[in-house]
Amino acid sequence: MLRKGSIFHVTLPARSSEHTQQGRRYAVVVTATSFIGSVVTVAPTSTSARASLTRPEAEIDGRKCRILLEQMLAVDIAKLTQWVGILEDDELDALDDALRLYHGLL
Repeated sequence: MLRKGSIFHVTLPARSSEHTQQGRRYAVVVTATSFIGSVVTVAPTSTSARASLTRPEAEIDGRKCRILLEQMLAVDIAKLTQWVGILEDDELDALDDALRLYHGLL
């Protein structure tokens, strides 16, 4: 199921920065459903990232993690083949709040 809040296993490319997520991890779709085309925006997750108002927390496969909005990236939907689940309603609300704050819409 591809909609905002969907969780996938993804493999992120290696980057030059030590602070960007890379390799195999969970990513959350942050693109609004009505705008989904052939590319969606996802945000990687981390189990060790520090808390922040722009890093909403979610439980994925029984582990607490933070959704790293500052590292959002575009992904071809053809690469999103390993669906894991979808955020709970309260997690999706927290994601929406954090997205508004991150983009200065509050």
